[in-house]
This record gives sequence, C-alpha cells and structure tokens, in this order.
Amino acid sequence: MSLVSHLEEFRKRLVACIICFFAAVLICLGQAAWLTERLMEKAQGFQFVYIAPTELVLSYVRLALTGGVSLACPVMLYQIWGFIRPGLTRRERQSCFVILTFGMLLFLIGAAFAFEIVLPITLLFFAGMNAGQTISPMVSIESYISFVSTTLVTFGIVFELPVVVIMFTRIGLLNPAMLRKNRKYVILAVFVLAAFITPPDVTSQILVAFPMLFLFEISLLLSRILFRKRLKREMQVNGQEAGDV
Repeated sequence: MSLVSHLEEFRKRLVACIICFFAAVLICLGQAAWLTERLMEKAQGFQFVYIAPTELVLSYVRLALTGGVSLACPVMLYQIWGFIRPGLTRRERQSCFVILTFGMLLFLIGAAFAFEIVLPITLLFFAGMNAGQTISPMVSIESYISFVSTTLVTFGIVFELPVVVIMFTRIGLLNPAMLRKNRKYVILAVFVLAAFITPPDVTSQILVAFPMLFLFEISLLLSRILFRKRLKREMQVNGQEAGDV
C-alpha cells in the first residue's frame, strides 16, 4: 500500500472516530440530567448546589464529554485496530487483539467496581466526618462530577495492571522475580490506599484492597507464564544457532 493510500485510510478512520465521538456526546448530553441524578443517588447525606450561573450547564457538558469518550471508545479501538492490523504479523495480530480486548474489559470492570463499591463507601465516610459538628456538607455539582469521573478513571487505570505487566514482561522490562521481590511493598501500598479512601473499619478496607491484591497476583501469574515461554523460545533459537554453527 502506498503512502497516499495509507493517509487516505487514516483519514477515513479518523473521520469515523470523530463522528462516533460527537454522536456519543450528543446522546449523553441529551441524558445529562438523568445521568446526574443517578450519580447524585450515590452520595447520600450531601446537598448539591451550583455556585455560578453556568456551572450546571458546564457540568452537563463535562459529563457528556466523559460519557462520549466511554461510549465511543470501543469504536475508536476498532478503527485503530483496523488501521494497524494489515502491517502486523499473525502472531502480533493475536497479541494486540488480546491486549486491546483484555485492557478494555479490565478498564470497564475497574470503573464499575469504583462506581458500585468504592464510591459509595468513600462518600459515606466523608459525609460522616461532620458528625457532631455544625458544618453541613454542601458540594458544588461540578466538583462532585469531577470527583466521580476522576475516581472511575483512576480505578479503571489501576485495573489495567495485568495488561501493563504482560506488555513489560514481553519486552523484558519485568520478570516474576522482580514482582515477587516487591510484593510486600505492593501489599503495603494497597492497604494504605484502602485505609485512606475508606472508613476506619476492617471490612471496608478489605473490600477495596482485596480486588487490587487479586489483580497483582494475577499479574504475577501471567508474568511467570510469559517469562517461561520467552525463555523457552530463546533456548530454541540459541539451539538452532548452535546447530547451524
């Protein structure tokens, strides 16, 4: 395929991504009020306000943009995959397809985990901090939507840990020994994070920490499998080279 053909293919797929994104944003914008109500249901004990004339509208736009990216992401990934696929070998195509699919699924699981478990626990904890005081928890809707979006994206990225470990193990930047050596520090960091974002009770901390520790152990297992396969391939290649000599 010539350079002009590549550029034309890139243009078509870019246009498809842009159209899909704007269509998704418009859909989310039409449902912005309903989506905001659903998000507010997670924050029992808070009173929401907007403190500028344009804040509510801008909050709807922010929510629509975030939702638009989320809805359009599968189509965008499909277009990216369609563009790079012809230039990959069969093995590279299989690896990229698995990583893209697995990564998108893990991100959605992480965001859902944050929305259904982490967010309610965290908000309940923060709402209870004013117990016995005369301070009322009044939160601007823009800051709340920003907080929710940041939380969902953060946990979506955290749940990408197995994908990152797979990629780094394949290119030789990570190995199982390194992960095992730093396991105790990972466990400590996870429980410190869980203690920071949850109420001071063991059940809530375990509820948040356990899935992240499970992801780390899965990552360690995958790293072992890939590392052994890579060593086996290298031994076969070295054996063939020795035979040729």
